[in-house]
Amino acid sequence: MAAISITGNAAGGATALAAMTAAQLAGAIPVARLGRGSNSIAYFKILIVIRTMALFGCAAACSARAPYSVFIAAAVASGLVQGAAFGHLRNAANYLVVPTQMTRFLSFGAFATELTFLVTPILAAALGTVSASLAIAAVAALGALPAFILPSAPAADAKAEEAEKRKAISPDVLIWFACACASSAAISAVEVGAVSLAMGFGLQAGYGAVFTGTLCAASLIGAIGNSFLNRTFSRHQVAGMLAAIVIGIALVLQNSFGLSIVGCALVGLFAPSLGIHYSLQINRLARPEMRAERFSALKISTSVGTILASSMLGWTSVSLTLTAAIWLLLFVLGVISVQDLIVGRRLSTARTQSLPD
Repeated sequence: MAAISITGNAAGGATALAAMTAAQLAGAIPVARLGRGSNSIAYFKILIVIRTMALFGCAAACSARAPYSVFIAAAVASGLVQGAAFGHLRNAANYLVVPTQMTRFLSFGAFATELTFLVTPILAAALGTVSASLAIAAVAALGALPAFILPSAPAADAKAEEAEKRKAISPDVLIWFACACASSAAISAVEVGAVSLAMGFGLQAGYGAVFTGTLCAASLIGAIGNSFLNRTFSRHQVAGMLAAIVIGIALVLQNSFGLSIVGCALVGLFAPSLGIHYSLQINRLARPEMRAERFSALKISTSVGTILASSMLGWTSVSLTLTAAIWLLLFVLGVISVQDLIVGRRLSTARTQSLPD
């Protein structure tokens, strides 16, 4: 809407979105690192102020019919802090939520994310009929409001040796990053390819909302279920959920509208549980002073999965993209299985060595 308002060409919107996403990927870890050792909530609020001012800059550029490059520059400034803001907000949860309630808290977060995904485009579209700049300003204001009602939290103890700070990411952390990327690619393949799926069944493009709506509704149910269960999952359960998503994607590929809907529901149902598990594992494996950066890297992983799926949909077809998503999920499933085998053998060896002669 902003692109049409400024340039008269809707295609420019994709350019702004690509620039914002690229800035988010580039800035996530460096900007998060700048706040290392700071109070995570205080630093998060600073980042939200920057993002809000940048979005207001987008609204002003749109209202004043400024050169489109000005609008893109403001969008880039907004994206630059978004990944780091996510990392520090997730890290702040460690100081606001007792560990026994963390899964429930993250489930509420997943529910809120899905609800926002459903409601915000409708709100923006409604306000956009009046003014694109009004829609941008309203979304910016709504996005800033929750940040300033967060309670304060103690600063993390960031005293660590410089050598430890430079320590490479462990293989265990990399595995969960890969899992997050694969899961995101599978979900995005359905969401972004929904219109193509609908047209493949001879339906109008608008029926693509049936696929995304089913996936989002199932995700809401999955998030609610997690909030009631409030439990962590074993690796075997995580492997089972990944396998369920593989089955779901395979059903979407079938030449049956009903089976495709069931497949979308399977993908959506287990997506929140997996996202929560990845977050909990990163929290467990990362050093306290590195958590915000690791959570920002987790955000990068999910964004890369979305970019991979979107790019492949643009270059190939929805069926090939979904097939590639299946292979990516099978790869991470294989990695988890191999790691379980290695860990199991190490534990068995350790027990054997500890037995008396």
